Amino acid sequence: MIVDFLQAPSLLRWWRELRPGARRAILIGVAAVLVAGIPVCLLAGASPALPPVALFLLVVAVRPFPGLIYLAAVFCMPLGLWMTGVQALFGHAFGGRDYALSLSSAVVACSLLAVTLLRRPPRGRALLAGAVVIVVLGVWSLIGFADHGITQTLVGDRLTTLPLILFVLVGALTVREITLLVSVLAGMVIANAVAAVVEYIIGPAELVALGFEPERGVRLIGDTFRAPGLTEVNAELGLLAGGFLLGYAALWLVRDLRPRRRLWHVAAGAAAVALALSTNRTGALLLAGGLLSAVVLNRGGGAAMRKRARFIGFGTMVAVALGFVAIGATGSSSTFERFQVWGNLLASGAPWYGLGVGGVGAATGSRVSSSATLVFVDNYFVSISLQLGIPILIAVVALVGWALFRLSRGSERRPYLAVHLALLAGLALASLMVETWEYAAAMMCLVVFWAYTAKTAAAADEAEVAAVVTPVIPRPRQDQDQDQPAQQAESGR
Repeated sequence: MIVDFLQAPSLLRWWRELRPGARRAILIGVAAVLVAGIPVCLLAGASPALPPVALFLLVVAVRPFPGLIYLAAVFCMPLGLWMTGVQALFGHAFGGRDYALSLSSAVVACSLLAVTLLRRPPRGRALLAGAVVIVVLGVWSLIGFADHGITQTLVGDRLTTLPLILFVLVGALTVREITLLVSVLAGMVIANAVAAVVEYIIGPAELVALGFEPERGVRLIGDTFRAPGLTEVNAELGLLAGGFLLGYAALWLVRDLRPRRRLWHVAAGAAAVALALSTNRTGALLLAGGLLSAVVLNRGGGAAMRKRARFIGFGTMVAVALGFVAIGATGSSSTFERFQVWGNLLASGAPWYGLGVGGVGAATGSRVSSSATLVFVDNYFVSISLQLGIPILIAVVALVGWALFRLSRGSERRPYLAVHLALLAGLALASLMVETWEYAAAMMCLVVFWAYTAKTAAAADEAEVAAVVTPVIPRPRQDQDQDQPAQQAESGR
């Protein structure tokens, strides 16, 4: 039964295929665990919320699709989970640890990765790529252990590997599940936009009085309020909105992939509002840079399609610029300050082989960090050079350039690669201004749209091949001369 549970295409299908007796046994067992577990926890001094929370985490940790929905909620709506008491519930269940919800997402992601690899073992190039990643992370994790300790390095490992884990998990889903996942993300983007509008109306002073954390949930740059939506900080909201808008707009570049669902259209409009209210220019760069790069580098679709792509790209850039002007977010001082930060970091004396994973960036500001202060980088390529060294940076830049070249060249024969071209180019350009790779919500949007494009195009190709290969067998026709005697005999009777 356990093997069937892990390998079933969906929970609903697994439940329907069970015998009535097995269903009753499962329901009775779950009820017994909850009924007996709560008093046991009370007697042992643990939280009575532990049994239901642990049971929920057990389910999402072994079922990829429900698990990915859970991860999306934790990544895209952490502030919403705090406001609704979910974060407090998880913290109470695990002994008052307020970081339990965030930590559970990492545990669930790793568990889902193990389940996915067991169901679909990697082969060929995928196996080789995984081996290279493991070796690189292993070597530079050891360097990090020696430089800044085990816990900070492990936080850096989580930030570095999470997008790769998401890529494996989402890529293993079916077309239907990925489509549903896009719709789930669309709903979360709409919720973030509504929250951002409400926050903008309430104002920063009232939000602080309601318990929002100053300089994080409530940020003011000059007189401009930067709304966080349901994320923890405005940069997360901006990159989430920019990532969803980029994926949505890039689908319009390919005729067979144009969005048809109303929810996606509404979410695109909501993402535009959220991006403007967040005042996050990196999210705007992610969107505009990805689309313009796809317009320039795309070779497929014909002249009419490329003309439409240019209209979409430049129109999006103008719309984003007008939105930022409308709310007064037109300053550029923070952009120029980044150049000084990068220069100081590169001149800090880091060895050519790097400080190890977690040496700079978000890992230095974690709860278990051994660093005295948070080391901002605001450029993921500089962060790579400081953590993994110059050789790895050269390899990453070369890999990105090679991938862009291959996608541009391949888009002539496979038009859907224009979407992948936009996503990768947008990620590379946004990484010049912030550590986009470490923003889980934005990376989940990019990964989901990447997988949706690839799986949808592959399904369409398979259907086309099946239609061509399958022979059409005409219905046999009876000879009229043979039917005539039978008809005469019938009439004689």
